[in-house]
Amino acid sequence: MRYGSLTIPAAARSAVDAAFAYLARDPVERSLIARLEHSRTPHRIVIDHRGDDAYLPWSHTIRWDPYSALRTSSGGRQSPALGLGHELDHAAVNARTYDRLQERPDLRYDSAEERRVIIGSERHAAHTLHESTRDDHAGRLYRVAGPTLR
Repeated sequence: MRYGSLTIPAAARSAVDAAFAYLARDPVERSLIARLEHSRTPHRIVIDHRGDDAYLPWSHTIRWDPYSALRTSSGGRQSPALGLGHELDHAAVNARTYDRLQERPDLRYDSAEERRVIIGSERHAAHTLHESTRDDHAGRLYRVAGPTLR
């Protein structure tokens, strides 16, 4: 697979390829992947082994654990791939918009930026991929054997 302006460590490529193939079944996620691959700003995906998925805007880094799924607060399940899609959306938004929304508190979602992603691209992809949706930014992590499992 080509990654364009995304840098992915060689050891992570099979997990990222599996997640991208799965996410690409959803047109919104496919668009986010393409936007980052063609971005003027280089981004990188690094593997995290502690379930600490995050987007680090100061370094344009997406931290992702391909073996950490999420049990939502309503008891549903989400794959690690959907977690990667969530972080891709944070990375793809304009930096000024990200900062402004991240600074705006939201009781259910922690911030307006988390709300934007969870009720936007994440919800759309969850419906397409037959995964659970979230109504908050809460949940509990659990281990799975691969990025598309839950």
